[in-house]
Amino acid sequence: MSTSDLKFYIEKGTSSEIEEIFRKADNEAKNIVEESKQKATSLLKEQEQKILQENLAKKRSELAILRMNQNTELVKIKSNWFDRAFQDAEKKLKELIEEPASSAYKKFLTNIVGEGVVKMRGSKFIIQSDRKTNDLLKKNSTTISKEISKAKGKNVELQFEQNPNISLGVIVHSADKRQYFNNTLDARLAEVRERLGGQVYTLLFKGGD
Repeated sequence: MSTSDLKFYIEKGTSSEIEEIFRKADNEAKNIVEESKQKATSLLKEQEQKILQENLAKKRSELAILRMNQNTELVKIKSNWFDRAFQDAEKKLKELIEEPASSAYKKFLTNIVGEGVVKMRGSKFIIQSDRKTNDLLKKNSTTISKEISKAKGKNVELQFEQNPNISLGVIVHSADKRQYFNNTLDARLAEVRERLGGQVYTLLFKGGD
């Protein structure tokens, strides 16, 4: 083989190797670009998903706060109405005192005295009340005693005493002072609040959901 032929083969072989290197480099570059695109797409999706989750969590938090504020406001409003109902009840009872001779007030007194007497043992009782109420009870003692005796199913003896610490209602004591029944206005309202309060506030909070 001549020198020129040898030179031709060397150049041809070198050219083929160079072309192969370029081809591999080109493929590798394409693979790198494709892999980079896939990674970029994946990262973009992850970022978008993260942003969506963060926004969703933020919206849920805002909605929870808004609902809590609405519930709180609703409970306040309903609680105010609940308080107003007791205030109206107290007002109406106080209005009865303004007309102590009225049949409604006499019936009210008979009922609150009778409620305590019926729930207690014995037949002799001491009824404590404010001055005006005490005067009225004494004035109508015969009628009141008869009605309460009928309700209790036995004759009862009532003794009326004035107690300056009572504003509305009565406190019924047994003759030996071992039993008593607090039927003052404050006690009645407190008892109703305690009895109904849990149910009312359950409804209030439930209603605010």
